[in-house]
Amino acid sequence: MNRRHLLGVLAATPFAITRPSGAQAAYPTKPINIVVSVSAGGSIDTIARAYGEQLSQQLGQPVVIANKPGANGNIAAAAVANAAPDGYTLLATGGSTLNLNPFLYKSLPFDPVKSFTPVVLTARTNFILVVHPKLGVDSVEAFIALAKAKPRTLNYGSAGSGSLIQIASELFNTTAGIETNHVPYKGLAPAVNDLLSGQIDYMFDSATTMSHIQAGRLKALAVIGPNRLPALPEIKTLAEHGIQGVEAASGWHGLFAPAGTPPAIVDKLNTALIAILATPAMRERVIALGAEPASSTPDELARMLATDLVRLEPIVKKTGATLD
Repeated sequence: MNRRHLLGVLAATPFAITRPSGAQAAYPTKPINIVVSVSAGGSIDTIARAYGEQLSQQLGQPVVIANKPGANGNIAAAAVANAAPDGYTLLATGGSTLNLNPFLYKSLPFDPVKSFTPVVLTARTNFILVVHPKLGVDSVEAFIALAKAKPRTLNYGSAGSGSLIQIASELFNTTAGIETNHVPYKGLAPAVNDLLSGQIDYMFDSATTMSHIQAGRLKALAVIGPNRLPALPEIKTLAEHGIQGVEAASGWHGLFAPAGTPPAIVDKLNTALIAILATPAMRERVIALGAEPASSTPDELARMLATDLVRLEPIVKKTGATLD
């Protein structure tokens, strides 16, 4: 994929406008399968199950959730990329599967743009800078001062090498002018457990640490995204602390169909899901998970992915992260 021309390619290939066939107009006539790129219990999975239940009620057909974790989302993405483009197999994933993996793996079993048809943005994720109370810091400024006074002694955890959390952490280190040690884990849960026990000092996370922050077991210092979190409105953004540019590592969740899925089916799914995502109950569910309610048109999600691919490539190269 020639990423330098990605935006131009996407702009030149909008969804075709076609008259729906009888089968498309009747869609759906059988269960819809949503393939989730992570294990059960994470925010991507929980949000997908919530809107899947509502989608089933709206469309009158069962929505089946199938978790296919592994390889940073590649297993689920490949399964959907190779599925029939009929609207009955969809991919629920975090943005990193499509906007980071192309730069972390030498080759992928799918093309992040050509293999999929975007359906809708389902949430935005806004990582929180969380520290163990033993550090004795109550602000971003105090944390940075401590890290500078003790270079390469503080340890941070992530969901693994090449994860968006590692990218966010290294971007923060570079921007803040500090040096710390990366401790990769096989998933977020063990990283959070070690943070709670004081085995590591800090990390960037969202949903997994929210209950611990609210219970006072961990200390939230800032969020990296452009906006404050609805669940933690008192916690400022890094930009408000004068640290610019780290918001480039903010994440999102989205729903995708295989490339070639008829526009009439994509539009029907998009219309139904935008209505579902706007309901107070769904918004509350997303906020409780430490995410930000969001939605989009298919074209808006396509442009977001294209922008991410251009924006994240130099960041990943700077960290030297690889999964091959």
